[in-house]
Amino acid sequence: MYEVSQLKQKFEPSNIKFAGVYVGLQLFLVILFAAFVDYAPDASAQDPEAALGVRYAFWQDVHVMVYVGFGFLLTFTGRYSWSSVAFNMFLSAFAWQWSVLCYGFWEKYHEGDWSSPIPLNVDFMIQADFSAATVMVTFSAVLGKLSPLQYLVMAFFEVIFIATNQFIGEKELWASDAGGSMFIHTFGCYFGLALTWALFFRNRTTDPFNHPNNYTSYNSDTFAMIGTLFLWMFWPSFNAAMTSGSAQHRAVINTLVCITASCGMTFALSTLFRGKFGMPEIQNSTLAGGVAMGTASIMMIHPWAAILIGMVAGSISTLGFIYLTPLLERAISLHDTAGINNLHGLPGILGALVGTIGAFCASTEDYGDYIGFVFPKMGPSNATIAAELGLGHHGVDRTAMAQGGMQLAALAVTLVLSIASGLLVGALLRLPFFDPPDRQDQFDDSRWWDEANPPASEHHHNEHSGYEERGSHDHEVHFQQQENQEYLLSHFKYV
Repeated sequence: MYEVSQLKQKFEPSNIKFAGVYVGLQLFLVILFAAFVDYAPDASAQDPEAALGVRYAFWQDVHVMVYVGFGFLLTFTGRYSWSSVAFNMFLSAFAWQWSVLCYGFWEKYHEGDWSSPIPLNVDFMIQADFSAATVMVTFSAVLGKLSPLQYLVMAFFEVIFIATNQFIGEKELWASDAGGSMFIHTFGCYFGLALTWALFFRNRTTDPFNHPNNYTSYNSDTFAMIGTLFLWMFWPSFNAAMTSGSAQHRAVINTLVCITASCGMTFALSTLFRGKFGMPEIQNSTLAGGVAMGTASIMMIHPWAAILIGMVAGSISTLGFIYLTPLLERAISLHDTAGINNLHGLPGILGALVGTIGAFCASTEDYGDYIGFVFPKMGPSNATIAAELGLGHHGVDRTAMAQGGMQLAALAVTLVLSIASGLLVGALLRLPFFDPPDRQDQFDDSRWWDEANPPASEHHHNEHSGYEERGSHDHEVHFQQQENQEYLLSHFKYV
């Protein structure tokens, strides 16, 4: 039996509001799915011989990255690890459903055909997971600072802008971004940074800076490394998931070569500039090559260039964690919980610029008659020739110079739209209706979870978000065996 105090906590207004808003949104999605979504022809009972194909294996890898990779990567927060991994799951699941509709609506608008349903198949499953990954990039910036209702509303509006940005980039500008350096990483990063700045700039009641709960521990950082390893292993599949044929093969090779180089550079520069290895960059900057290779993953850039790109990506990401993040905190009061500017923002922009160079240098000497598979509008304008080559649509004989310009334009649109929409949604979420947590409830599982009992002692400050203690090695990292056991027991209490 619940005591009166427990019942009051159980049915407090903020909990009722969160549950009510979510159920309302879920019923809204049910209605839209019923009206607009159905199985694609290759998933219909009318074609019993249709095979799922190799694309399903790539979807599995992307799915693991979103739910396991991102989820565990964000458990570095010592008192917020339950929320990190669980809210990651909740928001990704919601974003996935909403993304199917948002992307589908833009596809229908582009085709000019509203008579047939949105065809749900593996391609849509992957695209929706990409959108969920973008939301998780944003979630990393505001980790520990919002209420569940704020997270939910953030995801709802962001998915709309994600789909809009990708439609402009892919269907209006016809930019190539197979692995999402622009449309996933850059957009998710600067939407999240703009949102967190709008939420907390000159907001003393919820100021997250130098928060006593925002620390990492030996154990929480160990769990976060599990996420790093999953992301690192599956990143080639992420960049290759929406491609096919030799382009898919090339994307796997380019990404693996690039991410191995960023891994090595991270270790080298971390110990060089810190004096010892720093866990924030080892958890994150080792992955920067995967982000930077997103746009150019299917391009003929050659393996030596992939290594060079990985070295640059690992370098700027590592130095960003050590120097840039604390500088931005002091200069413009930008609080970035997980340091996404260093993993997704700067490497994403680098990837977009690499893709621009790749487009400027594209020629039939490298791609032959099949250049339209990589840059659709550079394909032949003759529909008959395009069909003979197996292209889904004819191009416009766009020049390499023009394609490079469109790649830059897509980057500019992504930056403008992500920052503007992030500021708008951040301003909205400041309203009291969305139950922003008080400062004492930030970065703390016990505010949101039944029987949560996170460690109370600070082991060392969260160096992902650039506190002044960054670079200091006076923190104690060797804990007593009893303390480790108590943490693990509380972490897996319900397993």
